[in-house]
Amino acid sequence: MRSPAVDAAERAELERLRQVVATGPTGLVGIDEAGLVTMWNPAAVTLLGWPSEEIVGKPLIETVIPEELREAHAAGMARYLSTGHPVVIGQPVNLPALHRDGRRIDVELIIWPSWVRGQRHFYAFLRDTSAQRASEERLQRQAILLELIPAAIIVRDLDGTIQWWNNGAGELYGWSRSAARGKLTHRLLGTTFAGDGSIAEQTEALTRDGRWEGQVQHLTATGRTLTVLSRQVLHRIAGSDGPPQVLEINTDITAARAAEQALALNEQRFRAQFTDSAAGQVIRALDGTLIAVNKAFAAMVGRHPEDLVGRNVDEELMRPEDRRVAHHRIAALFAGEADSYIQELRVRHADDRWVDLESTVSVVRDPDGRPRHLIIVCTDISARRAAERARDQAAAALAERNAELETADQLKLDIIGMLGHEISNPLSAIIGYSDLLADELAEDTPHGHAVAVIGRHAQRLDDIVREVLAMVTIDTGNLHAVRRTISLRSEVHQILEADGSAHIPVTGDDADILFHPGHLQQILVNLLSNAAKYAGGVTGIDIRAETGRVLIRLADNGPGVPEEFRPHLFDRLTRAGGTASTVKGTGLGLYIVRNLARANNAEVHHEPNPGGGSLFVLAAEPA
Repeated sequence: MRSPAVDAAERAELERLRQVVATGPTGLVGIDEAGLVTMWNPAAVTLLGWPSEEIVGKPLIETVIPEELREAHAAGMARYLSTGHPVVIGQPVNLPALHRDGRRIDVELIIWPSWVRGQRHFYAFLRDTSAQRASEERLQRQAILLELIPAAIIVRDLDGTIQWWNNGAGELYGWSRSAARGKLTHRLLGTTFAGDGSIAEQTEALTRDGRWEGQVQHLTATGRTLTVLSRQVLHRIAGSDGPPQVLEINTDITAARAAEQALALNEQRFRAQFTDSAAGQVIRALDGTLIAVNKAFAAMVGRHPEDLVGRNVDEELMRPEDRRVAHHRIAALFAGEADSYIQELRVRHADDRWVDLESTVSVVRDPDGRPRHLIIVCTDISARRAAERARDQAAAALAERNAELETADQLKLDIIGMLGHEISNPLSAIIGYSDLLADELAEDTPHGHAVAVIGRHAQRLDDIVREVLAMVTIDTGNLHAVRRTISLRSEVHQILEADGSAHIPVTGDDADILFHPGHLQQILVNLLSNAAKYAGGVTGIDIRAETGRVLIRLADNGPGVPEEFRPHLFDRLTRAGGTASTVKGTGLGLYIVRNLARANNAEVHHEPNPGGGSLFVLAAEPA
């Protein structure tokens, strides 16, 4: 028989159990040995949707256990009843349960046996784990995503101790996750900050604002320095009283940073070159609008750069004819037929005058190859064009003047030639009659002396006429030599006899040359006459055949030719200053000699005579 104390204790226990059942947050279900529900607290109602009056007395397995799990659940209870050692008793088991509306709910189930009034009962504790399961699945998905993200993701403590990092961090820095865990990020990665940043400032910003972002440089396991963009947030774990952690996402921007620096440097260089260049430079839109203008170009057109930007260069500054040329050449740039072209054009100055420019035009294309704008480099060629126009005008005036001079010179030569021929006829009569009178009148008589004077002057005038006619022939280009083979020694003797100079000795061997006989006679006579005037006459003639030439040397013992006069000895109308006033002559003799020699493929020159005086040498072509 049960004692009153035991009954009172059981009643107190049952009362506490009812309070737990009524007020507890965990679903509590009582089950007898037959598997029927004996207790169903409000938390179980809330969890599974079954009101207590509908569930009490019904089999728990057939009501809330999914069909595929019922057999296993019944087998477990049977094992416990027969052996007392079921697997699930007292152990939390996660399994799905059926809600009254048919949906499944993830629950954690713990079963405990109990004896009430000598009968065995079971109590099942149910806890909704759907949110936890969803959270775990979400965390798992997030972990997978974190592993898939190519950026380096690091979870660390506020002091920098690494707790976890993803595969992206391992690939970026070269350290495995296990090797990096527990290390200080700033030391492992050798963190340095861009600008004036520091670890202390970063930590302060994370503590104050909960986030920090900036560029830092990190060192990899292989010693390579990386520039990364680091974004960091301070994160507190929900339901945890532990210290916050830092979620750090690092993106490698080394190449981008280098490209930005190179681009910035190139842009700086371009701007300096563009702005300060002495050449005018323009960036022109495809429609002709000026995008940018440097100071040099603005100065060329008398304006300020800001006054030109936005204006249409084609319509406001260029002439229509220059626009047409530019239109066709820009079409060639668009078509890819050329990368640039050069054009000379005129642009309107602020004071309404035209400025001559030479422009080099290049096309700039976008990454797809389409034209974006034009770069124009200009040079002011106004001074050059003015000089060219002045030169052309001067050349035209000079050509006109030359034509006038040539006409006048030709008229002069024609008049001289006409006068020479007109004078020759009466002069020949004077010489002829003076010779006849000289034969009849002795020179020592008054009339004979006068006749002799007439004869000498007439002869001198005849020499002048012949030299002038020879000069005219040379200047008009009408000097032609019909050469033939001449026996030089015999020809020289004949010339000397005709000139009254047979007494001059001729030495050397005979030789045949190709020469016009009349030209050879005039050359030798002029040289004999020149020596007679200035050197007392020729003292000897020597003939020598050398390699490829026959040399005829006429020697004299005169004072020689002054050194300063030698370069002009064979010029036209040139005479030495010391003898010009004392020796009569025209200054044409040696000029005629050289031109007659050259007409016969020969040459004549002067040499100082080793014994004193001069040597005039005629070098002729052998036959």
